[in-house]
Amino acid sequence: MRSASRSRLFGVLVSWALGSLPSGATAQLPSDFEAVELARSRACVEVLGRVDALDARLAPLAERSQRLLAIGQAIALEEREVVDSLRLSDPLEADVRAWFIADGELAQRHVASPSPALLEQRSAARDTIQARVARELESVQARADSMIAATGTLAGESGRCTGAVFVRGAVLEACASVRSSVCDAARDSTSQPGRYRFVESAEVLWGLQELRAWSAPGPLQVLANGQLGGARTVGLTRTANIVVTLVFGPLVRRRVDLTAAETERLTAIADSLGFGAEHPELLVVPSLAVQATLPDALGGESRYMLHFGLPESAEVVWVGAAGTGAPLEGVVELGPGRLARLLGGEQLFLTALRPTETGTNEAVYTLELTFINQGSATTALTQYMAQRLAADLAQLVPAATAAPADSTSTPR
Repeated sequence: MRSASRSRLFGVLVSWALGSLPSGATAQLPSDFEAVELARSRACVEVLGRVDALDARLAPLAERSQRLLAIGQAIALEEREVVDSLRLSDPLEADVRAWFIADGELAQRHVASPSPALLEQRSAARDTIQARVARELESVQARADSMIAATGTLAGESGRCTGAVFVRGAVLEACASVRSSVCDAARDSTSQPGRYRFVESAEVLWGLQELRAWSAPGPLQVLANGQLGGARTVGLTRTANIVVTLVFGPLVRRRVDLTAAETERLTAIADSLGFGAEHPELLVVPSLAVQATLPDALGGESRYMLHFGLPESAEVVWVGAAGTGAPLEGVVELGPGRLARLLGGEQLFLTALRPTETGTNEAVYTLELTFINQGSATTALTQYMAQRLAADLAQLVPAATAAPADSTSTPR
């Protein structure tokens, strides 16, 4: 059971650098960064107050859901110890208790005189009680979903607040007229970091950085939703409340969906690498996806540039628009040159660009992205793509089968 407040967790922070500005971001504070973060801190007080209220309403359903899951597991494993904890005041739990007693009697009769009919009777009764527990779970989940839906845009609004680091003074300012759990946390400046994190100024916030190692890749697989998944490695960088995710993996495209120009371009990439063109209905090329929580321009920038090397000597990998109000997202295919740089562990950067009066662009700030374990993780995945991916793809998506659209390179 998950409420809106838990739907977009950034994850556990592992390596914050506090105090002086790190090398991960240019030292100069972007001109609009303070205003953006003060506004976030103020707005999130009210949003998190609504999340608290939703969590309180969902708590009984969450408890009920966990209890039903435990009962269902006890039924599946025939763990009769659960009988004493069942509530006779609850009709379903009373029936579960009656089933355990009846099933125990049938089991003893079968031991005394083995009978296929007794086994069938036990199996049918188990299926019936399991189905009742499953239906009750579905009912509880439906009620929870209805409660969450009734909050309207809260899920989207809470995305800018969940996991964020707040400026304490701005939070306390908003707390003068709103009650929220974040207010109590902000007032206690001596407590250890818990559910919420605070800094005393936007300058300190800009100096926070987290670098996570690129993840270990696994094989290609078909996910529960029918899409292709796995076969990817992810690197995450966080500066202040900006989270940049890089995903390297195979981009799988159906040939029938491609234009002639796209087919020519992707075939050329696959041929240059020596793999990816074997499947009669699919083309596969290495790709790099980027996603960043940058809905607002922080320093008058009009675009962002993902690149190897420092801004003044950059090899541009991808460019995206700034200030769209939505997360920054993009996917780019990697030919031999860029792939070699990625496999070699060369660091990637994300730079905000601002137009000048002369028609050129100047760098507003640059984020250094994680390169920890980059070389080994991307090399291992590339070797898999060259040696085993074709066989796995042929098995998972046989020829003459409508192939699912790929999602392995999209940050999630």
